[in-house]
Amino acid sequence: MAKALKTAALVVGAAALVVTGVGVAAGLSIATALSFGVAGVSAATMFTVAGGLSMAAAALTKAPQVPKSQTDRLYATIDPRAFRTTVLGSTALATDVRYEEWSGTNQDYCDWIVCVASHKIEGVDEIWLNDELAWSTGSGVQSKYSGYFTVEAIVLEGTPANATTFASGKWNSAHRLTGCAYLHLRFKVTGNGKKAESPFSSGPPSRMTIVGRGGMVYDPRRTEMRADDQSTWRFASGGEEIGSNLPLQILRVMMGWRITNPATGEKRLAVGMGIPPKRLHMASFAFCANLAAEMANRSTGGLEPRYYGGGVISEGEDPSRTLDAMLAACNGRIIEINGQLGLSIAHNDLASAATDPGLFTQDVVGPFEWDPDPALEETPTVVRGQYVDTSTNSLYQLIDYPEVRLPSSFGIDRVLKLDLGWVESASHAQRIAKQALARKHNERIFSAPFDIRAWAWPVGSLVPFTFGPLGFDRALFRVIEQEPGRNNQCNMRLRLETAATYAWDKDDSPPVVAAAVIRYDPLKDPLIQAIGVVGEAADKAAERGARTVVERSAWTLSSTANTITVGPFDAVLDTGEVRSFAGRTITNLQPATLYQVFYNDQDTGYYAVPVPTLTTVADARHVLLGSQLTQASDGTYPQPESPPAGYGGGSYPRTYKKAPREGGVYQEP
Repeated sequence: MAKALKTAALVVGAAALVVTGVGVAAGLSIATALSFGVAGVSAATMFTVAGGLSMAAAALTKAPQVPKSQTDRLYATIDPRAFRTTVLGSTALATDVRYEEWSGTNQDYCDWIVCVASHKIEGVDEIWLNDELAWSTGSGVQSKYSGYFTVEAIVLEGTPANATTFASGKWNSAHRLTGCAYLHLRFKVTGNGKKAESPFSSGPPSRMTIVGRGGMVYDPRRTEMRADDQSTWRFASGGEEIGSNLPLQILRVMMGWRITNPATGEKRLAVGMGIPPKRLHMASFAFCANLAAEMANRSTGGLEPRYYGGGVISEGEDPSRTLDAMLAACNGRIIEINGQLGLSIAHNDLASAATDPGLFTQDVVGPFEWDPDPALEETPTVVRGQYVDTSTNSLYQLIDYPEVRLPSSFGIDRVLKLDLGWVESASHAQRIAKQALARKHNERIFSAPFDIRAWAWPVGSLVPFTFGPLGFDRALFRVIEQEPGRNNQCNMRLRLETAATYAWDKDDSPPVVAAAVIRYDPLKDPLIQAIGVVGEAADKAAERGARTVVERSAWTLSSTANTITVGPFDAVLDTGEVRSFAGRTITNLQPATLYQVFYNDQDTGYYAVPVPTLTTVADARHVLLGSQLTQASDGTYPQPESPPAGYGGGSYPRTYKKAPREGGVYQEP
């Protein structure tokens, strides 16, 4: 059974709760509710986790923000007290200058220790100074910088054995950035000859882009990896660059990375949240990792993994901002599954609900809210924003992706700004933007307290919903929020699902199509349909020759779950006949079923026939006496005596008056 964990719209959503039923609004909170205890995890860390999980609730009011670390990494800054950083994916690494030393007769040389990550990384591939390539693993130092720029050391994980030292001895084996990845860079700022001038005559450049492969991740899909053994984690495995897989990156952030004390062997959390593996639902992360690795079509041709990305996380930033950006990049959300934290990625799984029994009208136990369409100002016609461009023209700067738009009926654009700071592909950004726009135009929310049975559908689940007052007939909804109510009730918010939302799940080429207007026919209400069937059946009976009662003395027509009892009465038929009926009890009936009651002149018997099946009873031998609903197996009638508050208001149609529970009179209209 799912606990109280509420998540909201994917990527970004602003759901207006418009009360359309009668009664008091449900008043659901949009704050994420999460409470758990983890031995050995500080209160601050637990607050960090809760803050990260609240991303979906925060997304109700504003779009995800780009973490500041994503832009700071492009500029080398001297800050010995810089916050720890996590680098994930194939991307631009951090550029935190932890130490600077000048040397030479005329201060010819400047040495930097640049920390690129506060954990072990896979590798460093390129170094760009300003907008020019200065060094690469394949070709080394480029000709322009030959003799002036040197990569003295690349340390993928600092240990006492690989510590670097300078001639002055101020940076020595005692300063080894244990567990961190760093570079030792040397710049020569004076020319190598009388007529030569150093490209660094004004000092080392501040604009620096170090391109590499970030931290290792744990992949629950692979049996050779162990969650409790970081030595088994990998950046690439089986030909797949799993280190760029967004769901696995999110899992890595939640699990964290631990550094080993070289003196004591103690492992301490260096970066990340530090959630124990037993608190995480690994199967959900594995499933989402498979979705992210699927190849998606690009409108410009070719294929790319659906949800790969990369970036830098600073421990000094609000963790929810980073988690927002990562979840937004893969249409993901954090959910609770059987007491564990899991991941859900929006994808077209609508067919999976075909055999699900779903929820029904009787499962709603209180006032409901139905917002069939958000307000105009909450329905954007244009989605625009920025993503990380990895090309040599931009070098991991944020630039605009092609905007996605729908025609505006009033000629005024309503813009949703959606920056995707963890996305490094324009086609990937467009797929996210198109799904965001489609979802905003299909943001139809149903809120109500449900009976305890509703807990069977946790947050993120699809549920077919049949609801008479609004004419729903197995309409597909997604559970987006849950919280406990009174008497084991389950307060839920459901969002109507449509295949149109997922048209760009694996392809960015089709244009966005405005959502079709939903029209509800009140005649589809099951109760109204049943009443109509009764009337139609009576008309058919008359056409086939069955006689009907037009006037009668007081009479009784009552029922149990399996019987209907007709009391004695006198009547005038539509043929003018005056008749007396002795009455009888009809047995072997089905519970909670609407029957038409007939009298047979030929054998003087009484018969109950389920509506609308009339078969051979509607002929001149029969008299239609009336209709009666049998009780349910628990002795109650399927319909309440009067509709509760929130069920659309008013009362059941006046043409239908149900028999009292303890006998009474059933009156035909």
